[in-house]
Amino acid sequence: MENIQKLALASALTDALGAAQRIQTQMLIGSNFGLVATVNQKNVVKTPDWFYVPQVQPVTASLIRRSDIPKVEGAAVAVVMEFLSDTENGELSIRSTPPYGKLYFYEHILKVPTYVTYDPYEVILEVRCLQMNSIV
Repeated sequence: MENIQKLALASALTDALGAAQRIQTQMLIGSNFGLVATVNQKNVVKTPDWFYVPQVQPVTASLIRRSDIPKVEGAAVAVVMEFLSDTENGELSIRSTPPYGKLYFYEHILKVPTYVTYDPYEVILEVRCLQMNSIV
């Protein structure tokens, strides 16, 4: 079963950033939006509960944003956040073969510098930072 709170949590996080005037027009902040990478000539898509890209191309009549292909539409994804569900701990999976685990995909394929997990059941926030090809 998915975490029923994740949409409200993602909205609250975005709203808090907006209220603090931390959101700029060139940023892409979203939730449940496909992040795409090509691995061995195959597209791999993961949809984080919340993410942040510091700079993307503006949406125009000729650009419809359906999913984000890192470094094609702008800067790479800087932060990914997952709200843990009560099923199989998939958000922390390090499975390195298809279907790739989320943690493996974000850290090793997309190389997202900040991966955050929030467990609303235990009220635990974990922040993982990718630094110099290692996790601190």
